[in-house]
Amino acid sequence: MLERAFIGAVEDEEEMVFRTGRWDFRVQRILRDDSRYDAFPVESRAKRRFYNVGAGSFRHDYWTNIDFATPYYRRAQRHRFLNYDLTSLRPLPIDSGGAEIVYSSHTIEHVPDAAAANLLCEAHRVLKAGGVCRVTAPDAALHVESWRRGDRSSFGHFSWYSWGGRWRTHFKVPPDQAPLEQLLLYQLATPCAWIAKHSTHSFPDAEITDTFAAKPVARACERFGKLCVFRPEAPGDHINWWTYEKLISFFADAGFRGAYRSAPGQSASAPLRDTLLFDNTHPQLSLYVEAIKT
Repeated sequence: MLERAFIGAVEDEEEMVFRTGRWDFRVQRILRDDSRYDAFPVESRAKRRFYNVGAGSFRHDYWTNIDFATPYYRRAQRHRFLNYDLTSLRPLPIDSGGAEIVYSSHTIEHVPDAAAANLLCEAHRVLKAGGVCRVTAPDAALHVESWRRGDRSSFGHFSWYSWGGRWRTHFKVPPDQAPLEQLLLYQLATPCAWIAKHSTHSFPDAEITDTFAAKPVARACERFGKLCVFRPEAPGDHINWWTYEKLISFFADAGFRGAYRSAPGQSASAPLRDTLLFDNTHPQLSLYVEAIKT
């Protein structure tokens, strides 16, 4: 048995029901979506053999959260989780061949290729036959196309930071005043955008434009991505880029056969079709890849 070290207290569900209306809603959601788990063994539900990697504030009675303990995400990490550093390249703290689902949403863009490759290899190891691995991330090709069209609304999720001075936490200027080229680079390779508060490089807009105009998406993204490294003090930086082609190739290298392009709420596994719990981070700008272990 692999050693599992949880961080955080286990909440008492009855206390949660009466604490606030918000938690009352969440508990009711857990009860109402129970039918999605009817096809799974009772033991898998009791032992939480459904794993959310990079879980943040996610919570469900049948799921085990796996996350990186850091002050950066302290407010989001409200529920107990297995502390795991993807960049360590160690095995997941999960026994082989017993997991029903391994899910990860908007996590692999924060770690280098080696960490993403190791995660998928580990997902293949821990899943039982017929188990599902599903990964979502920002769609680099879609962001580049939005930039080419001058579509600033595609980067509108950054606008939240412009309100009330929140931008100072992550940016050097309010995002709604930043050049579109810098917003693109912030999305694909945060340390390379001069607008990033902790940028390590400073590329002028003209160089960004020339690079993406002259090169295919993958080569242009890699031009900047290769300069990015994971920094524990800035785990929220995007240091990696993903397209469907790249992610599917990583699935294949990990041992999955027949990984396929998916869409929000479209899954072979019933629990993952609940979009109130899954696939709800910027779905209009994300990619979705899923595979079934054979």
